[in-house]
Order: sequence, then C-alpha cells, then structure tokens
Amino acid sequence: MPIDRVALHEKIAFDKWEGYAKAVERDRRVTFGDKFIWAPNSVMMSPLFNDGVPQTATDMFSDEVAKAIEKYAPDGDILTPEWRMWWKHMPDYRLVSPFACVAGEWGFSSCDTYAGTLADGTVLELREWDYIWTNEDGQIARWDWFVDSADWARLMAVIGLDPRGLRGQDYTVHFLREGGVEG
Repeated sequence: MPIDRVALHEKIAFDKWEGYAKAVERDRRVTFGDKFIWAPNSVMMSPLFNDGVPQTATDMFSDEVAKAIEKYAPDGDILTPEWRMWWKHMPDYRLVSPFACVAGEWGFSSCDTYAGTLADGTVLELREWDYIWTNEDGQIARWDWFVDSADWARLMAVIGLDPRGLRGQDYTVHFLREGGVEG
C-alpha cells in the first residue's frame, strides 16, 4: 500500500513542532517523534552556517562532533542538550507560534517563532522558516532553514558565539558541552 505522503509530512511537521513547543511539559525533553528519520545521505543547509554551503550528514558528523556526543550525549539525544543550553539563559525559552505547515508530496515548509526571557527581562525572539524534503521512503533527505541574521546574532551573543563564519559543527559541539551531561 503506497504511503499517503502529504499525511506523513503533516505528521512529521506536527511532531517536530510539538517537540519544541511542548518540551517544558515533557520534563524538558525534546523529541521529534518516531516518523522523523534522517536519510543516510541527508543534507542540511542554513545561510548562517558554513557560509551557506549545504552539508551532508557525513560532513556534519565530524570527529569533533562524534567525541562531543560520546561525552555529553551518551544516550544519543542531541536535541535536548541544545534546548538545555538555551534554558540556562532563558528558562522559559520555547516555540511560541501555533502549528502551521504547508505539506506536499515533496515534504513540507513551516514557519515557527521561538522566544525566551533573559534575567534582565529582555525577551528575545527568533522566527525560523524550514523547508524539509523527504526521500521515497519518507526519511528526511534535506532540511534548509532560514532566520533573520540580526536576531540570530543576538542569540549567539547570549551563548558566547560569534555568528560570523560559524560552522554547524562548532555550534553543535558548543550546545552539547553547555547542555549535555558528562558521560
């Protein structure tokens, strides 16, 4: 029986949204559900990482990232440590926009707004546009994401990173170190 690809993409999009929107209610654990499966040759791209050059899963999983996962995320959960890092600076950090996506045979697009309050009362917001394509098996083949660079720079300053020339691997190692557990 063929997969209803549009329904699958809506489910993946909702589970991704809920993973971020309901993390506090889920004992501060982030999960994208069982349908969000990376394809072995998946690609991720953001203009703000790696000078906008798309990276394969192999490129993203450098030796440095592998060592950080082993040390700070020995259970394999690399979603929650990123949010733990943000919660150190903004305990109420969460996805604040309602669920909305445009799903098709190819995958889906969504636009989400994240927000959190700093200790001084400043509220930081970040709106993110995601475009996620799946392969014939319904696995995530490509994820392109876009944010306003000024908002991104403010968030990077909070965690002590310079957004200029930032590599995805450096960001990943940083959040694993800051939000992971010592293995």
